[in-house]
Amino acid sequence: MSDSPATLAEAFERQARRYGARVFLKSKRDKAWRDHSWTEVSETAARMRAGLRKLGARPGDRVAILSENCPEWIITDQAVLGAGGVIVPLYTTSGVEETQHVLKDSGTQIVAAKGDEMVKKILTLAPNLPNLKTIIALHRDATASAANGGPAITSLAALSAKPPAAIGEGSRADLATIIYTSGTTGVSKGVMLTHGNILSNAEDSLEALGLGDTDMTLSFLPIAHSFERTAGYYTVMLAGATIAFAEGLAQIAANLVEVNPTIVLTVPRLLEVIHGRVMKTVESSPPLRQRMFHTALAVGSRAAEYRARGASVPPHLKLAMALFRRIVFARVRGLFGSRLRYLISGGAPLPVEINRFLSAAEVPIVEGYGLTEAAPVVSVNLKGHNRVGTVGRPLRRIEVKTLPDGELLLRGPNIMKGYYNREQDTAETIDAEGWLHTGDIAAIDADRYIKITDRKKEIIVLSGGKNVSPAYVENKLTHDSLIAQACVFGDRQKHLGALIVPNIENLGPFLKENGLEGKPAEEIASSPALRKLIQQRIYEVNKQVSDVEAVVAFKVLAHPFTQENGELTPTLKLRRKMVQQHYKDEVADLFA
Repeated sequence: MSDSPATLAEAFERQARRYGARVFLKSKRDKAWRDHSWTEVSETAARMRAGLRKLGARPGDRVAILSENCPEWIITDQAVLGAGGVIVPLYTTSGVEETQHVLKDSGTQIVAAKGDEMVKKILTLAPNLPNLKTIIALHRDATASAANGGPAITSLAALSAKPPAAIGEGSRADLATIIYTSGTTGVSKGVMLTHGNILSNAEDSLEALGLGDTDMTLSFLPIAHSFERTAGYYTVMLAGATIAFAEGLAQIAANLVEVNPTIVLTVPRLLEVIHGRVMKTVESSPPLRQRMFHTALAVGSRAAEYRARGASVPPHLKLAMALFRRIVFARVRGLFGSRLRYLISGGAPLPVEINRFLSAAEVPIVEGYGLTEAAPVVSVNLKGHNRVGTVGRPLRRIEVKTLPDGELLLRGPNIMKGYYNREQDTAETIDAEGWLHTGDIAAIDADRYIKITDRKKEIIVLSGGKNVSPAYVENKLTHDSLIAQACVFGDRQKHLGALIVPNIENLGPFLKENGLEGKPAEEIASSPALRKLIQQRIYEVNKQVSDVEAVVAFKVLAHPFTQENGELTPTLKLRRKMVQQHYKDEVADLFA
């Protein structure tokens, strides 16, 4: 790609010159959608860039962004990247300790924060952040204030300067961002990604998905996460397409209908919630409707198998689908609007039954795989080349292989520069030949489809020497409609134990029958009746797994695992160590 842009800022400016007044971003304010053109975003970023230079910001300086997804996130990103700065994304849901660790470890000098609460959060941490000089308030009506022994606060409006500053020169080898990993297995580490790492990944993702300038995505996963940032922002930018920002998780359903996107990036947990609600509706329907639904699902699954391999659907299935498409599946497909080309699931493994359900309903679901250290997309299933149960084939420039123990290794232009200030960790992760050791256990078939089977570091070794995948058992448990979350333990123990969070939403009739309706969460969780019911459900799950994978002991928890308490990552994966730390006594009781 000789004519490829050297930096992400150059790539954006090329598109801004090409598309000008066309819509790049959409945001909703005061109940109305507002369009932001390529030119508007470019010019606002240029004025902010001029202001950053007046502040004394130099190439290589770290600028953190603490904000929900919004146009200001993109504007700040482009302003900083065009000035040669390094973006440090922050999650709004991260706790104080994690936020402080990221800012301190990265040596961040400037934080751009949107909203009074986010500004206050940074001000609270400021005494422990010696490098922090300035806070830029990105929200409307924000006011500037002089430093009082701490960082100065300036508003985006006050910072913006004239004349606007053009982007500086740079190369693909320049550092673009430091993204801190979720830290499911320990303290979060700063992944250093260059402009070339991200550009190569976005270019190959664009080629694989075939996106164009008529596409639109609804952005609701945190843009601080590498999946949303590369696939939902930079790849869409290279396509000349449009990004619409959802108002929030609670408004996703309404926004999908309003915006009618062609591309939606999501995580398995949200699809599990949708699946659970659909199945709950079916279970409460008359017997005839239930039979019709399950017949439609069986027919849809058979038709989906033909579509997945790019084959023609036989006439008898086509005829049946013409009926079921209208009377059964229309509502399911309608949840995502009427123009959907790709529903892309990433961030964690998608349960096979959810994949089959959506495929049967003709929702164009594709599952991909990636990790922050790979910038992040590694592989994706595509229409006509989709194997359920796999995460697809690697992108064009990515090499893959496995070690004798099954660990997946990657090599290509997308592989990170290393972990910031962690030479030993970098050396342990990227070997002398440039192969990234993912820590994931995988199988690669003859057609290069990758199947992820486990996490190398998350395998439980029972005292009898048997290896067990906790994630596999947890997926089996949470597939039960009455179990919302499960966290499995048992390393060096005789058996497995689990902490169970009940699905209160689906327990309505049971709570009413047992006099628990409206009772405090703690009283519900400690109820002998609920324990007996969960025991029965676990017993049914145990029938589906091997003896060593059976859950022998369990505890019912009153409150769910959340991002706010540090027990879930931003992509809703369990932080097992944090859960164990918070429920030390309960975990100990599982093996007493």
